[in-house]
Amino acid sequence: MRITTNIVLFLFSVTTFIYGCSKDNSTPELPEKPKALLDTYTYLRKEVIAFKAYKGSPKGGIDVSAQEKPESFWNSTKLADYFYDTLTVRKDSIFERPFEYEINNFRFEQRKDSIFRWNRYADFWEFYGMKKQDTIEHYVCFYNFQRNSPPFFTGRNGHNSGEVTYSRYFNDSEPFFKGPEEMKNEHDEVAWYNIKYVFVKKK
Repeated sequence: MRITTNIVLFLFSVTTFIYGCSKDNSTPELPEKPKALLDTYTYLRKEVIAFKAYKGSPKGGIDVSAQEKPESFWNSTKLADYFYDTLTVRKDSIFERPFEYEINNFRFEQRKDSIFRWNRYADFWEFYGMKKQDTIEHYVCFYNFQRNSPPFFTGRNGHNSGEVTYSRYFNDSEPFFKGPEEMKNEHDEVAWYNIKYVFVKKK
């Protein structure tokens, strides 16, 4: 009988405790999640910053920028690789949406007017472009380098964000040329093409 009474008293105490805890039916308010910043920028125009090309000769590199076109060094498909019609910008990421392809997204960081993209393959912040009021300028460079010193050949051809300058291929570092005068093989080539795509914020 005492055991039964103890059990009843225990159950009564537990029930009273649970009831007391649940008496207040109000649900605690959770802090609101911060709304993601979302801006859309649409393609406005393309601007050519610089196109420079040198070809080798027995007397050294010749500036052929006026006679050649970018298509001589990069085919039209490669030249179109960095063209997007829309940029969707969140607080710390940008989504590039081409006309016919899947969305390319990446982390970005703004430092004053400059935008840097996180290079997930090499783990560093690379220059992407500029943000000016209601526009974003995406800087793109195409590069071409060929050095022929039989039996050796060194070559690079591609594109990336940012710009290429004269000092990229004309300097004291191997395997680059110290200057155009070192381009003595007729198959030597150096070319770069810097452009920027301008996007305007959609109202």
